[in-house]
Amino acid sequence: MTVEVRLFANLRDRLPEAPRGRSQLALADGASLQDLLERLDIPDRVAQMVLVNGVQSRRGRTERAAHTLADGDVVAIFPPLAGG
Repeated sequence: MTVEVRLFANLRDRLPEAPRGRSQLALADGASLQDLLERLDIPDRVAQMVLVNGVQSRRGRTERAAHTLADGDVVAIFPPLAGG
């Protein structure tokens, strides 16, 4: 299956070949959100907010491992943000 990945801020460095942090990635059927984060080498603490098709996923390794992705899903990953 193929999912679209959108990385923001400093996470864009995880996809150096992708313009603007956006790329299509092939994953095994039945892959989980946690599988995707591990493939991109993004630790749980760094994946502050993760949206799948515009809906925020639950935080935590167990919850993300239980979230099965589907072909065509769009996954947006944001690091911790600061500011005021």
